[in-house]
Amino acid sequence: MSTLPLTFSVQDYTGPLDLLLHLIRQQKIDIYDIPIAQITSQYLDFIHHQEVLVLDSAGDYLVLASTLMAIKSKLLLPDNPLTVADDEPEDPREDLVNQLLVYESYQKVAGILKEMAANRHRRYDREPQTPPAATAQPLAPGLLTIDALRLTMERIWQRQKAPRMPRRTIPLEKHVLATQMNRIKTFLQHLGPHRPVTFGRLLSEAPSVDEVVTTFLAVLELLKDATVACTQEDFAAPLYVEWRQETAAKGMIS
Repeated sequence: MSTLPLTFSVQDYTGPLDLLLHLIRQQKIDIYDIPIAQITSQYLDFIHHQEVLVLDSAGDYLVLASTLMAIKSKLLLPDNPLTVADDEPEDPREDLVNQLLVYESYQKVAGILKEMAANRHRRYDREPQTPPAATAQPLAPGLLTIDALRLTMERIWQRQKAPRMPRRTIPLEKHVLATQMNRIKTFLQHLGPHRPVTFGRLLSEAPSVDEVVTTFLAVLELLKDATVACTQEDFAAPLYVEWRQETAAKGMIS
């Protein structure tokens, strides 16, 4: 006479961790401080009252049951003073708590994905459609060809892809070299010979960089033509400019 194989299944739960997590939530137990004796008793009572259906799932539930009983026995046994280190002894529930935390995170992600799938099923995409042939407007014969349209589109596309150079406005020069040379000559001639002035006297009250550079270049041009003479006691001293005459003595005024 043949015997029926042992089969086992817990309805409404996807695995032993799912059942254990349900019991923890039902009793409002802190997952980091599980009362092993209480939860082991409830777990064993629960699986003993379930209907027998499938053999494959029985092993997982029985393995977790043996794990709970092993943890329970470790917590009941007193610590061996010869093996206990100075640090706090390891909690035998730690591995089980870590498994439950990982499983709980998977459950949350699965719930989110399930909700997203339900929302996606409530949407309907419109099938791709082509306009009916009656609405097509053919080109008049001889006006354009397909190749001409293609070339036109290629030119438009290349023009769109081509980098556009930014526009820059170059301001007009306020200080021209020749004008600045004439202004310096007029100013020094009006002072007369033997009356050198500092370079700053050739500038306005609030000179710009452009004015300073242009004025300095103008002095260099006049110096090259021997129209003016320049003196400076040392590198950090002021630069003096005067109207040049060969017989003039070099006096200094500010």
